[in-house]
Amino acid sequence: MDKYILFAGRKVPIQINAPVLRFDDGSAPSFYHPENTLSPDRLMQMALLRPTLQNYSMRFGGPVAFSRVYEQLFAITRDELDALGQHIWQIALHHDVTTNALDTYNVLAMRGLSTHFVVNYDGALYQFLDCYHVAWATGDNNNHSIAIDMNNPVYPELRDTDPAAGMREIYQGKVNGSVKTMLGYTDPQYDTLIALIKALTSPVQVMGEEPWVPMAKVAESCFPPISENGEVINRLLRDSQNFVGFLGHYHCSANKWDPGPAFDWLRVLSGIKGKRNSLPMLIGDPDKRRNLAEVGGKLLNELLENYYRNAELAPGGWYPVGSNQSWHSGIHLTAEKGTPVLNMMEGTIVAVRNVKTVDLGDPSFVLVRHEREEDVEGAQKPVTIYWYSLFMHLEPMVKEQDWAPVPWVSDLFGPDLETPDQVAYNMDLAAQHYERGMPQVVDGTARTKDPQKILDAFFRGDIILTNIPCEAGVQIGTIGRFGDKPDRLTRQLHVEVFSPDNIFARGSAQQEAWSIVEGDVSDYSLVRVKKLLKPIKDFVLNSTQRTPSLLKTSEIQNFYSMGNHDPLIQRKNDFRKMICYHRSEWSPMMNWTKTALQSVGWQWESEAAFGKWLLLWLPFQWMTKEVSAALGFPKKHFFFTYHPIYLLQQLNLTYAGDMSQNAEEAGDQEFKDNANELAARVEELVALNKRLENKEKLTPEERARHEELYQLMDDHLDDDKSDITSETRYDYYYDEDFDRWEPGEWIPPTRIDIKKV
Repeated sequence: MDKYILFAGRKVPIQINAPVLRFDDGSAPSFYHPENTLSPDRLMQMALLRPTLQNYSMRFGGPVAFSRVYEQLFAITRDELDALGQHIWQIALHHDVTTNALDTYNVLAMRGLSTHFVVNYDGALYQFLDCYHVAWATGDNNNHSIAIDMNNPVYPELRDTDPAAGMREIYQGKVNGSVKTMLGYTDPQYDTLIALIKALTSPVQVMGEEPWVPMAKVAESCFPPISENGEVINRLLRDSQNFVGFLGHYHCSANKWDPGPAFDWLRVLSGIKGKRNSLPMLIGDPDKRRNLAEVGGKLLNELLENYYRNAELAPGGWYPVGSNQSWHSGIHLTAEKGTPVLNMMEGTIVAVRNVKTVDLGDPSFVLVRHEREEDVEGAQKPVTIYWYSLFMHLEPMVKEQDWAPVPWVSDLFGPDLETPDQVAYNMDLAAQHYERGMPQVVDGTARTKDPQKILDAFFRGDIILTNIPCEAGVQIGTIGRFGDKPDRLTRQLHVEVFSPDNIFARGSAQQEAWSIVEGDVSDYSLVRVKKLLKPIKDFVLNSTQRTPSLLKTSEIQNFYSMGNHDPLIQRKNDFRKMICYHRSEWSPMMNWTKTALQSVGWQWESEAAFGKWLLLWLPFQWMTKEVSAALGFPKKHFFFTYHPIYLLQQLNLTYAGDMSQNAEEAGDQEFKDNANELAARVEELVALNKRLENKEKLTPEERARHEELYQLMDDHLDDDKSDITSETRYDYYYDEDFDRWEPGEWIPPTRIDIKKV
C-alpha cells in the first residue's frame, strides 16, 4: 500500500500524486501529542484553554460505545467499524485563513480547536487526528462529521504573502446573505480533496474480510446540499445535522461563510462521480489544457471563450449560418494532428463509421445518444427526452495504434482486433459504395451473431449501428481533415448537438438562457430567417456599404471572426444561444438542386460544375432510411439544433447528473434563531468560566454542560474580521435585513481547569 490515511486505526489507500503526511509516523503534527510539536509559548497558550492538552473527544450516541483511545484502535472489531461508518454521515469543509497546513495546526491547537485533515495549497494532505475521534471544528455537527480544512489565507490583500499566490484567482459571491470576496483554491487542492473523499467513500479490500467502506453512509449519498432547482445551496440548512453528504461550515452555522464563494462544489462532485460533461477535445497550449471539471469561475469563462473563438475562426464551421448562407447544425474546431476527440456527455454510441479519406476530407463519425427523464405537467410518469451528439471528420482507423486508445472499438470487436490481410478489407479498394453516396448500414448491436460481418463493415466503410455505453470524457476518435475544396483540407472536427424535440421546452432550469428561432421547414439548405440574416447584413453594410440579397461566404466569415471591440459583437454572441429548427444537412432528402437554383451568386458556372460539386458531398450524407428507422428519427429529418459549447456551458452551470434535491434552506426565522443560539452559548460559557474563576463549585450538570460547550465550538481560525462583521475593511454588500441579527465573530473564552477548582 503506497499512500494511505487512517480511519479507526485502519489503513485506507488514497490515490494521490501529492505527499500524504500523517500524525502516526511523525511526518505531521498530532492532536494526540501537541507537546511534541508546539513551542513552549504556544503550548502554554493552549493549556489556558485545554489544561488536559486534548482538543478532541469521543463520538457519542451510536449503536456501540465509541470509547477507544488511539492506542486501542488496533483492536477495533468489524462490527464497531461498520457502526462507525454509519455514525459518521457528513464531511464538513472549512477554509483555514493561514498560509500553510502547519500554521493551521498551530493556530487550531492554541485556540482549543482541531480538525482531521488539512489540504495544503500544494495538494499535500495532512492528517492530524484519526477519524474515529471527534474534531472540534463544526459545532453541533462535530459528532457526525469528518472535518477537512482547505488551506487558504482567504483575504485578497494577503495574496502577496501567499506561497500559492500565482495559483489562486479572486472570487466574489454570496454566502449566508453576505457578499464575500476571497482568494480561490488551487488545482492541486481540488485534486487532493477529490481523492480524499473518494478514499473515504470507496470499498477497501482487506485480507480475510469482506471489503468495507469507511464512510458507508456518505458513500450512498455523496453530494453537496442541493436545492429544488438543482443548484448548491449557499445558505444555512434547515436541518444540517441530519444532512448526509459533504457540506460547508456555512451550511451549519448562520454566522459562518467557509469554504466561501470561491469553492467549486460541482468540480468536486464531478471528480467524485466521474460523470461531469466534457469538452469535445482539449485545445491550446499542451501544458495549460483543461477540461470542464478542472476549472471554475473566471478561468472557466476564459476556457469556454477559447472554444467559441476557435470555432468562429475556423473555416466554414460556424453555427447556425455556414458557408454559402447554408444551415450549419454544428461548429468546426481546429487542432493539430493526433488530437483526441472526447465524448461530451454520458450516453450511448448508436452509430459509427470508419471510412477512408475522400476529396473533401474524412466522412468517419461517431453518433452518441443522450437521454434524461423529465417531469411533465399532466403526465403520470416522467417523460424520456433524447438528444444526439455527432462527431464528424474523424481520422480513419487502419492500424492497431489508431484504435488502441478508443474504447468503443474493443467494446465492439473485443480486445483482439487485428488489421485484416485480405484485399476485401482494403479501404482504398473497397470504397465504391460510399463514393456513390450509398453507404451500407449494418446492425452491430448483436455482434456475437455474425462478428465477421461487423468486422467486414468496419474496414469497408459501412455505417454500423451500435449500442455501446460511453461516459463523458472518453476518447471516441481522433481529429481528421475537412475542406470546402480538395486542395484546402485542414485538421477540423465537426461537432453538433441535435434532437427531435426541443430539450429545453418543458420548464427546464436552463430554458430562459436560450433563444428559439422560428422553424424553417424548407427542403433546401439556404437560410432565409430574418433573425439570423439581419445581424450579418448589418455588419456587411457597415463594412462595405453593400446591401446583399445573398451573403458571400467571406462576408459570413468576417461576421463571425470580428473581434470583441466591434459594436455588433453582442449580436454575434446571440447566435450561440439560439435553438434552430431545420432539415439536417446530413439528410439525403436535402434538395441541393433547389438550393443551387435559389443561390444565385454561388460558385456554379454550369450544371456540370454543380453536379461535380454535389458528388463530392455525397459521402457525408449518413442519415439513410435504415439509420433513421433504427434510431426513430423524424421521417423528414427536421431537428432542433444547439451550439455545442453553449449547451455544455449551460449544463455546467446547474450540473445535475443523477442529483436531486437533498436539503432545504433555513427560513429567515430559523436563520435568526441559529445565530442567537450560537451567541447564547458564548454567553453561557463565559458565565460558567467567571464562576470558576471566582472559585465557585459547579454542579455535576453544570460541569457536563461546561464540557459540552467546548466540544461544540466551531470558531474560525482568524481574528474577528473573518466572518460577517468584516464590512468595515472590505467592499462587501449586504442584504438589508442581514445586519439586524448577525452575532458577529467571537474569540473563545479562556477555559478554567475544573479539576483544580
